[in-house]
Formats: sequence, C-alpha cells, structure tokens
Amino acid sequence: MRKIRLIFERSGYAGGMDSCPRCREPISPAAAFCSSCGAQLRVQPVQGEVIDGTKRFARNRPVSPGRAARLSIIPGLGHWYAGAPLKGLAFFAAIIGPLVVGTELDLTVIGAPLGIPLDLGGFGLWAFCAYDAYRTARNRMRPAA
Repeated sequence: MRKIRLIFERSGYAGGMDSCPRCREPISPAAAFCSSCGAQLRVQPVQGEVIDGTKRFARNRPVSPGRAARLSIIPGLGHWYAGAPLKGLAFFAAIIGPLVVGTELDLTVIGAPLGIPLDLGGFGLWAFCAYDAYRTARNRMRPAA
C-alpha cells in the first residue's frame, strides 16, 4: 500500500496535494495541520516588536553594596534598600524579636564551662545580616545603560 502511495505521489496525479513532512501522508496545500498525525504544517508569523530592556534598567537607581551593609546597622534596612524587603523583614524579626520578648540568642550556659564566648548569637546574626545585605545589593546591581 505504501509503495502504491509513493508511486501515486511521484506521478503528479495527487491533484495539487503535498505530503506531510512527518508521516508522508498526502495533504491539501491549504491544510494547517496533518489529518493523520496532527503535525503543524504552517508556522504562524510572529507579530510584535522587540523590547529594549536597557531603558528599564536605566530607570532603576544604582544600588551600592557598601551602603546596603552600612544601613544594616538597623537590621533589615539594608535589604530593604537593596530591593529585598521581605528578606529584610525576616532579618528584622529574627534579630529584634527575641530582644523584645526577652529570649535573646544566649548560649553562655554551654560555652562558659568550655571557655568559649557563645553569647554572641544575636550579634553574629546581625553581622550576617549586614554581609547578606551587601551580597544582595551586589547581586542586584544593574548594568549602566
């Protein structure tokens, strides 16, 4: 049967019919999809324009990593400046919350017998907050347009 179909297609008696590029079944020239396998036969032309992203970046203010780290003297403010307000709110709650409640990150009970100052929990988290604000601002810097 396939041999007969190939002879029929090559002979020109197909009457203006083409063949599907996937399954080689005869199709009409006006068909958008193959009726046998469903392959798309014509690609729709793309209409639209190219959007230049450099104008969007030019509107954004430049972000200074050093300023973000300095603003982190108030926990979370550096992240807010760097464009990550939820992260800043999380750091603010993690550092200030225990101070307000009275459950500061204090591990001196464990560290005192060993001679290790472990009462720096809140301070260590605050230092990490400043470092992370610096890192976040550096990663969010935009190229000059």
